[in-house]
Amino acid sequence: MLRYFRINDPYRLISLLVLLIMVSLPLLIDLPAITLQELKGIVLGEVIGSKTLYVEIIDRTAPMMAVTDGVLNFLFERSLTARHIFALLIIFFQASYFGILLINSKAYNESSYVPALIFGFLCFFSFDMLAITPELLAASLLLLALNNLFKEIEFRVDRDSIVLNLGFFLGIASLYVFSYTIFLIGTIFILIVFARTTLRKILLVLFGYGLVHAVVFIVYYCYERTDDLWLHFYVANFHDANGSLVGMNSILILSAVPVTYFVFSLFMLTRTARFTKYQSQLFQVIFFWLGIAVIQVWLTPERTPHSFVTFVPSLAYFISHYLLLIRRRFIAETMLWLLILGLLSISLTSRYHILKRVDYAALFPQPSPYENLVSDKKIMVVGSDLSLFQHNKLSGYFLDWDLSRKYFEAPDYYENIIKINKSIMLDSPDVIIDEVGLMEPITERIPYLKKNYRKEKELYWKR
Repeated sequence: MLRYFRINDPYRLISLLVLLIMVSLPLLIDLPAITLQELKGIVLGEVIGSKTLYVEIIDRTAPMMAVTDGVLNFLFERSLTARHIFALLIIFFQASYFGILLINSKAYNESSYVPALIFGFLCFFSFDMLAITPELLAASLLLLALNNLFKEIEFRVDRDSIVLNLGFFLGIASLYVFSYTIFLIGTIFILIVFARTTLRKILLVLFGYGLVHAVVFIVYYCYERTDDLWLHFYVANFHDANGSLVGMNSILILSAVPVTYFVFSLFMLTRTARFTKYQSQLFQVIFFWLGIAVIQVWLTPERTPHSFVTFVPSLAYFISHYLLLIRRRFIAETMLWLLILGLLSISLTSRYHILKRVDYAALFPQPSPYENLVSDKKIMVVGSDLSLFQHNKLSGYFLDWDLSRKYFEAPDYYENIIKINKSIMLDSPDVIIDEVGLMEPITERIPYLKKNYRKEKELYWKR
């Protein structure tokens, strides 16, 4: 297989697509259960067209991801199969683009599609990589930014469009995952060290990044809602303190094979590889890019295996470099097959709970005590139980409980009661699930609730 993909023929990418389809078949035929993040995206997508994000939907989801959720709902509704197939196509695009990027950048002494092959397989180190997530979509924009970064380092010409586009792509990426802003800081550092960039170009990068955020601010300013945008997106994502959904021990087991290959590749490359000056610079840039990704993941709340998608380009570069340097073809082929089989074996055995040391439990919605009582209804959940939305739809404003709880925990504040009342009046739920027991004082202050809803334990049913 290595010999086949070493040939510089774009039609090799068709074979790559076939291989990725074959690898993904177990996940497409036997669908994994819906994850919490997929469920939240589906719920948000169903209401984003009729309500204003951060104003009438209290949630911290980044604006571009919210818009994407709306488009996905329009195209696929709640179909997980269709969403996973779309995710596969995105992975194929990223792998192909990365392979072509390295060829155009002359990153290796030979032009081949081996990096695209390695990139594609690395994206299957965990089953949840095959899903539409903010990280996956933002990673595509990071690749576009990386392309412009390579151009600036290689040519160092006075072309403002390169650094402007670089900042623009990083800005769009941060509107999918706000913590990707760290790549802006890292990129400026790389430009200063490796391209000796002038202050003017650094300001252009910052301008490109700030432009997309300025557009978002202008939209909310027109509706006089910049306070909601600031509190529910920027501040909420900056201070988000939720823990990891998948523990680091589990992630280390899942990534054992690629990490082992990376360490071995780095050791061999620093000893035996012969680089041109430009290739040496690219080597260092991609290594620094990996360092930025490490910092970003460390800052990431609700960490999951797919949070590590930013590692894939750097790992694919180093591992491919190592495989291409092996002179004996049999050894090179063997190392490639060991990588692929090791990755897929750990991924599949973890997914089917054969490898019990990998714990995915917190990644999925937990069974709700109310799921047999409420189905096919418009609901408002006063609490953090997202699992109820598997068979129901969101009503009212409140989706993210961490942001919503302040309205329910302080009913003596007039503004909070106004917000809750407006939420219920404009989009009346069929059922209100009072999971945390905070609705009683609310009903005393909102006559509409007391008149139109009857209480049965923790449930308020519309009359």
